[in-house]
Amino acid sequence: MSTTTQTPAEDLDEAPPQSPPTPTTELLHDIAEEAPLRDPVRRRRVLLGAAGFIVVLALVVGLLRLIGLVGGESDAEKDTAAIEKVQARVLPELRGLLAQRETFFAAERVYLPAMKQANAAVSTYNRRPARGAPQLTAQVAALQQVAEEMTALRTKLADAKPTQGVTMDAHDYLLGAARALGTDAAHNAAALQNLQNRQRGRTPVRLVAVSDEHALTSIKRMNKSLLNVISAVRLPVSDFDLPGGTDQHQDDHSTAM
Repeated sequence: MSTTTQTPAEDLDEAPPQSPPTPTTELLHDIAEEAPLRDPVRRRRVLLGAAGFIVVLALVVGLLRLIGLVGGESDAEKDTAAIEKVQARVLPELRGLLAQRETFFAAERVYLPAMKQANAAVSTYNRRPARGAPQLTAQVAALQQVAEEMTALRTKLADAKPTQGVTMDAHDYLLGAARALGTDAAHNAAALQNLQNRQRGRTPVRLVAVSDEHALTSIKRMNKSLLNVISAVRLPVSDFDLPGGTDQHQDDHSTAM
């Protein structure tokens, strides 16, 4: 009776196929892979390695951001930063000019009603001079006050010439308006004073710029120039007493265009 002996090679060739892993086997395999994380010592090493990688990555990203390759400012952010810088340079002189502009319109709010009252009285006198001169002491005082305030304003404007070109035009227009209003106020105050001193007379009294029309052209140009400045530096016009903004006093020409 003969016996057949298989060689190792034959054993390899004829090895039975491995059966597919069972759910239990897969679970054991997963647990084995997670073992380093379950072991406190090995888990600490893994965490330290991950932390080191994160630190290195943060340093690399920070360096790239510093040199502008990653995470640089967007165009919108750059525009916003540029506008903020422009506003910081323009706003101080703009606020100063607006304060002087308000001084002008405060005087105009005195001038206009005084001239309206004086014009009505003078019109009546010119029609009937025999009735005698009207009493206009309060109006004369108001006009003299306006003339003095405009002289002082012109001095301030001359001493505060803007260094930023964007407000220079509005400054010059305000100076022209102050000159016109002051001149007209002084002329009308003198005309009314002469009328007060008359006993009788038939020479008509002539008042000028009852509605401040001599200053109106400069006022309109000033307002338009200021609107251009405010628009250029992206400020809300609603914050200002200008055309299209908040008309704080309807009895002046602050919103005239």
